[in-house]
Amino acid sequence: MARIIIADSTNRYDGRSFELRPLGGTESSVCHMAEELARRGHEVVCYTNCDGPIEHKDVAWRPLDGPRPSRADVHVAVQHPPLLRFARAPRRRVLWMMWKPNHLKHYGMLARIWRYRPRTIFISKHQRSLYEGYRSTFLRRLAFPRLDGHVVDLGLPETVRNRPPLETPPPPRAIFASNPSRNLRWLIELWDRAILPQVPGAELHIYGIRDAQWVYGQTGVSPIEHHLPPGLSAAGRASLKPQPIATREMLWEAMRSSRAMLYGGHHSEMFCLSVAEAQALGTPAVIRPVAVLPERVRDGETGFIRADDQGFAEAAVRLLTDESLWRRQHLAALRLQQGRDWADCAAEFERALLRPSHA
Repeated sequence: MARIIIADSTNRYDGRSFELRPLGGTESSVCHMAEELARRGHEVVCYTNCDGPIEHKDVAWRPLDGPRPSRADVHVAVQHPPLLRFARAPRRRVLWMMWKPNHLKHYGMLARIWRYRPRTIFISKHQRSLYEGYRSTFLRRLAFPRLDGHVVDLGLPETVRNRPPLETPPPPRAIFASNPSRNLRWLIELWDRAILPQVPGAELHIYGIRDAQWVYGQTGVSPIEHHLPPGLSAAGRASLKPQPIATREMLWEAMRSSRAMLYGGHHSEMFCLSVAEAQALGTPAVIRPVAVLPERVRDGETGFIRADDQGFAEAAVRLLTDESLWRRQHLAALRLQQGRDWADCAAEFERALLRPSHA
């Protein structure tokens, strides 16, 4: 078995953090992948901005600012090319891309890519296509190296997969579960103008706001006020239900009890775990064809992909009011959108890490 080093500088966390507090998609994915690779018999050491060395679930966690590892079969740098030099003389270097690859356009990043020529793992076809787009002309191909890119989707937790169908449809409740800077204002404006008037009494539950003042009616201005469009109607404001920070389990139950997920998307979205998890739970989604989102929803089967505001609103109204349509898409999502568990993803990740260079 291999000695695998994973280096991630995105946040302060270790393997215990995943069980104690909400983590972002990058950090939670590192935790999942490290534990599954260790379960497959590899010696896994993760270097992050953690407070000190610990051992957790057969994974060693070490601070990035501590001693650098001197031996590794595979060194995985998460997202940032400068981390490729972290492990001394590994047999193989890998760049695990989590975010939009536009930072690779910087000459300093390209210099490290050219120097180390890492095997690269992307998390979506869209993400890989963005990098290939940078190499679209002869002159650009001289600047941007061809990456040995392999797409390995992120896994989904077992607790969201293979749920039984709901016996009755949820009430006309939609959910937004992302960073509010990712077009929440646009969604609220469309909700107030074109969706709510067609479905009086519907509610839009909003997750992702890191302040609960508005929820509990305390004094002060809640951060959601910065995302409310001008001229929001009284009915529109009353229909918005911002929620306090939730655990993963609470968020999954909120998705499961919602009639539809509504999300306009954002150009930075390279996988979109929230839509993937909602679909696995059986929640139909209405999205726009932005970034990776078309890879997450089957148009007309498990939700709708609509580019224009009118089409988006009409699809949302249909899901909130048509129980037979909701039932068909709910069952289709449970049948078609379960994704893969982390054990399967780790197996594919392992093959990408360890396969011979000529393969």
